[in-house]
Amino acid sequence: MSDTQSIADAAVAKSIATIGGGDLIREAVAAAGQLAKVELVELTDPRDGTKALGYIGPKGIDVLDPGNFGQYRAQPLHRTGTATHTRLDSFIAHVLRFKADHSAVFAKEDPAAPSLTAIFDYHPEGPDNINALSRRHKAAYAFPLSEEWKAWIAADGKKMGMGDFAAFLEDRIVDIVSDAQPSSDAAKDFMAKTGGNLASASKLVEISRGLQINEASTLRDARNLSTGEAELVFTSQHLDQNGAKLVLPNLFMIAIPVFARSPVYYQVLARFRYRKSGEGIVFWYELWRVDLVFEAAFAEACEQVKAETGLPLFIGAAEA
Repeated sequence: MSDTQSIADAAVAKSIATIGGGDLIREAVAAAGQLAKVELVELTDPRDGTKALGYIGPKGIDVLDPGNFGQYRAQPLHRTGTATHTRLDSFIAHVLRFKADHSAVFAKEDPAAPSLTAIFDYHPEGPDNINALSRRHKAAYAFPLSEEWKAWIAADGKKMGMGDFAAFLEDRIVDIVSDAQPSSDAAKDFMAKTGGNLASASKLVEISRGLQINEASTLRDARNLSTGEAELVFTSQHLDQNGAKLVLPNLFMIAIPVFARSPVYYQVLARFRYRKSGEGIVFWYELWRVDLVFEAAFAEACEQVKAETGLPLFIGAAEA
């Protein structure tokens, strides 16, 4: 801040204390002019005619900061700030309380951090800038992902020993759906093309607790006596503890909410995987098309917001 500005500000404060009202800006600058030899001027923006008070001092022209007078107003000139909500119904109620003719909602479609932002003083429609608004009053809601969703996503594709896999399944046993078929056409088609064999919750726990795999390997030498060509064929087969061919389910299904406190549960197919290694058997699962599940849950929440607030909703972020 310049020396002239400091002197002017001090003069403004002194003038406020003595006059207590009236034409605050002019009295303040007049007092500053007596002390700092400044001249009051009215500046005009040639683009739209906006006027502002300034002063000419020893170091040139400067504009008075209108923010200096904010603490003396009985109420602010504009609503500003962002209210942060932790529940969707609270966000909707707040939007209904403050929405205006041109309010809008922006939705951030990020699976790791989905969110909603309502801008109450958003710009009106059309290319005209004359009625552009300040976008200073907002409400925000960060979707909390459910504990079930976070747990299954975190362990997706993670290889676990028999004990760890059994413990994981027992902790999440209520999420596994038994004796059910996929509800979406895409999941039904996937099952049909992969020969899907769904495992029940009890079957998965049984497998993870006590699966024994014996591997029978054979090496066959096939020769063509007329040409002398030879072919070595190696085959490996997994057998159970009784020596029979091991047949395990290759899929299971879970039903979980995507967002915390949501009453809506979504089906998610998971590929069941295992492998015999030198250290024993490792298990893991691979969730199938969780992106589609997230998109469905997010779209449903956005439709709820649009229906209950009556505001337009845009996917993305507002102007910076």
